Amino acid sequence: MNQGSNGKTLTLTIDNMTSDGQGVARSGRDVYFVPGAIPGEQVEARIEKRSKKIWHSRLLKVITPSEYRVPAPCPHYLRCGGCDMQHMTYERQVEFKQDRVARELARQGVAVSDWAVPIVAGPWGYRRKARLGVRYSKEQNTNFVGFREGASHHISNVDRCAVLPDHPALEWQDWRLLLNSLDARALVTQIEVIAADNAIALVLRALKHLQDGDRNKLVSQLKGWQKQGEEAGLLPLQLWLRSEKDGEAECLWPAQPDTLHHFVDGMPLNLALTDFVQVNGDVNRAMVAQALEWLAPTEDERIWDLFAGHGNFSMPLARRSKHVVALEVQNSMVTSLAAQAEQLALPLQAVCADLSDEGRLAHLESPNAILLDPPRAGAAEVMQDIARRRIPRVLYVSCDAATLARDLNVLSQQGYAVTKAGIMDMFPQTHHVETMVLLEYQGKSHG
Repeated sequence: MNQGSNGKTLTLTIDNMTSDGQGVARSGRDVYFVPGAIPGEQVEARIEKRSKKIWHSRLLKVITPSEYRVPAPCPHYLRCGGCDMQHMTYERQVEFKQDRVARELARQGVAVSDWAVPIVAGPWGYRRKARLGVRYSKEQNTNFVGFREGASHHISNVDRCAVLPDHPALEWQDWRLLLNSLDARALVTQIEVIAADNAIALVLRALKHLQDGDRNKLVSQLKGWQKQGEEAGLLPLQLWLRSEKDGEAECLWPAQPDTLHHFVDGMPLNLALTDFVQVNGDVNRAMVAQALEWLAPTEDERIWDLFAGHGNFSMPLARRSKHVVALEVQNSMVTSLAAQAEQLALPLQAVCADLSDEGRLAHLESPNAILLDPPRAGAAEVMQDIARRRIPRVLYVSCDAATLARDLNVLSQQGYAVTKAGIMDMFPQTHHVETMVLLEYQGKSHG
């Protein structure tokens, strides 16, 4: 089939799924990716483009549905670039994610003899951090508020996002009306939601400083939403404005906002507006509890927490061990870690270290155990150092199955074996998956 086939409609039988949840069909030597299709289905799809020997298509109709297909409850499904798996039963979503991680590990020769029961929670209303785009259309004299469409920079209007908490302030059609009433309607570019355990913060980004009239309109509306929320027993609100690219956010309301926090291991961990936080509070708390159970730190052991962030794992570890070293690249987070540990009277040493540079661990005394929770790119630069030191226990938490498998392959070649593994469904309705693996050093392999 040549490039002239773009726009052609085909009937395809789906026999597999990609790692990002797209259906896969084959016809002769041709391979087709069909977003929204499930293995076992016969579908009608329109060819849109070809790249790297793959035909990318759009699902037009499901002719023979899978037993796992359910109606997508969100009216923005497939147009919004977010929740791309809500056409599948939730149980099947979780199975798909575990199968996907198992395949990635097996491909790298990493053996897992037994999987823990997946950690799951409510599949809707879980997301506590999100960033919505705002775009003013001069031609239509109106604002668009929503998420970017899949594989696009175009902002698609969203009325309500079903994975965000339920609150009157998170009804986005009302935000469109509010923004359109501002003199600076063309200057607001983003709304960020941070749903902590004690408040919901809304952070607006604007190209320029907003005048008093617009500020007063925003605050007045937030007060109204808060009153509605209070009557329903919902969290209080905060409104922040960031009007310079890298400037500090200014709190417009209330006058003295409480420090945001979320509870982990029974402790309130402070959150700055820019801090990374796991988006699913219930799954995160269960994940931390499982990590502590699997790693089983004792009081006199030395523990490293690599890519420590704001202390999601470090603080609970420091309640169990007197020698916890938390390594993080951002100076602001290192300062926050140290201050929070002092506030909670925990024996934690916060160290600033860029772990994307090899050798950054060389000056530290070897630990008895390591916990690492790196970003999507993984932790390739520290794997050899961990292997060389033959650290007895390594607990790896990952948000990317491919880079996890790559890094574990290095350790498995150096005498480590997986003793426990399990997934955490941190992102229901999406193809993303979090994985936890415990490895123990069992002696240098031969050959």
